This record gives sequence, structure tokens and C-alpha cells, in this order.
Amino acid sequence: MKKKLTITFGIAVLTALSILIFQLYWIYNNYRNAQHIFSVTATNALEKSVDQYQLQQIDLPTSLNYKVPSLTVFMRTLPDQDAVALDSTKSKQLFKAEMSTVAIDKRNVPVVKALIARLLLQQLHKPIDLKVLTGIYKELLRKEGIDVPVTLNLRGSPAEVRPGEIAATISYYKSAVVISAVVDSNKWLLRHNLLPALVSVLLILLSAGSLWYMGFIIRRQLKLDGMKNEFIRNITHELRTPMTILRSSNEAIAQFGVASDPEKLSRYTGINNAVLDKLENEVERILEISSLERNAVSVNWQRVDLSELIQAVTKRFSGIEDNRIILKLSSPTTEINTDPDKLDTILSNLIDNALKYGGNDTDIIIEFSVAPKNWQLSVSDAGKGISKENLPFIFDNFYRVDTGELHDVKGYGLGLSHVKRLTELLKGKIEVQSRLNEGSRFIINFPLR
Repeated sequence: MKKKLTITFGIAVLTALSILIFQLYWIYNNYRNAQHIFSVTATNALEKSVDQYQLQQIDLPTSLNYKVPSLTVFMRTLPDQDAVALDSTKSKQLFKAEMSTVAIDKRNVPVVKALIARLLLQQLHKPIDLKVLTGIYKELLRKEGIDVPVTLNLRGSPAEVRPGEIAATISYYKSAVVISAVVDSNKWLLRHNLLPALVSVLLILLSAGSLWYMGFIIRRQLKLDGMKNEFIRNITHELRTPMTILRSSNEAIAQFGVASDPEKLSRYTGINNAVLDKLENEVERILEISSLERNAVSVNWQRVDLSELIQAVTKRFSGIEDNRIILKLSSPTTEINTDPDKLDTILSNLIDNALKYGGNDTDIIIEFSVAPKNWQLSVSDAGKGISKENLPFIFDNFYRVDTGELHDVKGYGLGLSHVKRLTELLKGKIEVQSRLNEGSRFIINFPLR
């Protein structure tokens, strides 16, 4: 089973790592794509801004705005000479000019306007107003959903444009110039990548959490498997001892004439009855734990004098000296509302546990106190205590503190788990305070009503 769980865990780790690598690659690739889209969008917007700026700086032919856009062009002169020379004051010769009007498709009007604007600006050499151009550029960016700080710079050589740089070339000067844009893209990229990144991080955390939980479950399963095997060994040993006693008594009665001796017969049958009572108690204990697991146990609430109940419980530990169990009552009122049988079981298990693990010279202190809304019961000893690593598991079924191959204290690992379930059935809460070699204290708080 351990090998199968290890293989399963290995496959889970490999799967989780694959998901993690894929998600990281997806985040990186998504970020790079967003950067490219931003760069292309910002560059296109800058080129359109330059075109709009050119159109604003020049008065274009009004015929381009007619219902049927058109453009009239100078074709030739008669005689065929330079029209400018013929039109000068020195020229005595008359000439005729031949003109032609060309209709322009509305789809081509923006291209014609841009071309004419560039040609006219090339002749005028008007300086570029970066403030006006920046305003046009910001407006176009906002239409594309990009509202970020922008700074435009004018540079002299197109050769200076670097790959991926947001820039546009203006060629209507004698020598071409470059308009470059410094755009703060971090906020835009963060905004457009935040949701995918959060989804990826969530998937990564879920994968990591699932892997951790699977590892936790596998480790717990291995621990439970070990505890189960330990329980089987313990209960086999505990059953073998009374079976040996019963077999020996039965053989003595059958083979050595004990049946004819009333005194011996009474002694042997008494031994057998004591062994059978102990076995019956152990079976009842296991069956009660099973019933608690199924929530099939009811509570018989009664008014109980806790002082009398504790004294009755301690008397059953007849082999223990009286001064080893010390009762401390911090409240004059000792009557509480509870189920006496279940509280008896809780106390018996805690005292038995303290006596087993506390050592031969350790006093067992039982304390009782009443507050306005709850009452508290505690059982403490100054024995070997419980290590920090074992504390979270002591209320689990079959769990016993690992002492290697040798267990010097008999048990099935059911006592404390039984105590916890009975405490919860009585609406109480149990906690433990313990340090290694400094003893343990089990504290139970019950509601007063």
C-alpha cells in the first residue's frame, strides 16, 4: 500500500508541476502578446495623429469636400511653355491653360487629402507643434482604450528608430524627421493582464493546495494504516491473555478434580467471571465508540453531584493509594446538569490515562470550577508528558505515541478519542496542555445549561 501511495503522490507532483509550468508560460506569453498589441496600437495611433496634424495645418481644396469630391489639376499650356514664365510681367505672349477635373472616390478622399497636405507642408516648412500633436495623439489613444501619460520627442534621423519603439517618420521636410512617443504602458498592461494573471495564480494555488492536501491525506493514511496494524497487534495480545487464563482454568476444572472441590471451583469460576467481565467491558467500549461514530448514542441529562461522582470513580481504582488522586473544588456548588454515565466514562478514561503515563510517584489532580456560563473539569499529572509533534493526533482513533517497538503501557489507542466524542456529545470542548517530561493537563469546558 505504501508503494502505491508513493507512486500516486509522485504522479500528482508531476501533474502539479506541469500545471505550474504551463500557467507560468501562459502568463508570460499573455504578457508578451499584450505588449505587442499595445506597441502596434500605439504606433498606428501615432501615424494617424501625424496625418490628422498635417490636415489641420493646411487649407485643402474645397472641392474635396463636395458631395461628389473632385480635384482640378493643371494639365498643359498652349504654347507648351512654363506657365509661370508665361504669366510673368516680362512675357508679352498670350497663352492658354488646359485644366482637368478628376472625380475622386469617397474611399480615397482621406489618402488624397493626406498626400496634398504633405506636399503643401513640404513647401511651407512649418515647424511641428508637439503640444498640438500630443493632444491629437492622446485623443486617438483614448478612443483605443489607452488612457496613459504620453510624451512626444522630435528626432532628426529615421535610422535611430529601434525595433519595437513607438515612432512615426515625417518625410515632408527636406530631411526626414522622427516623432517618438514615450508611453507609460505599465498601468495599461497591468489592467489588461490582471484578471488572467489572477486566474492563473488561483489555479497555481489550487494545484499547490491540492498537492499539499493530497500529501497530507497520504501521510495521514499511512499513519492510520500503521495505527490500525498496531491496534490489531494490541487487541490480539489483549485477547490472547484472557483466552489463556480461561483455557487454563477450564483444563484445571476438567482434569484436576476441581469440580469436586466447591472452594476451588468457586475460586476458578470467579477468576473466569472476572476475565469475562473485563472482555465484555472492552467489547462494550469498542461498540460504544462505533455507535458514537454513527451518532447513535442518546444523552440522559440529570442533575448530578460532581463531588460524589468523582469519588465513586476514584474508588474503582482500588490499587491506587488515596493520596495519589487529589480533588480540588473551586466552587461551593458541585451540582451540574449532565449525563452521569458518560461523564463517568470520561473521568475514568482520563484518570486511567494519567495513572498509566504519569508514573508511580505522580499525583493526579482533578479540578472542578463553575463560571457564570460554563463549568470546567480538568485532570492533570506531572508525568512524562506529550511531545509537540504528537499533540495534534492524540484524539485520533488507534493513535498511540510512538515509542519504538516496545510499548510499556497496554492499550488500543481508543481512550482519548472516546473521551473527545463523549465530550462533544455533552456539548463540551476538550483541550490538552502538555510538554515533554513536564506532565499533561486535560481541560474540559461544558456549558452550564
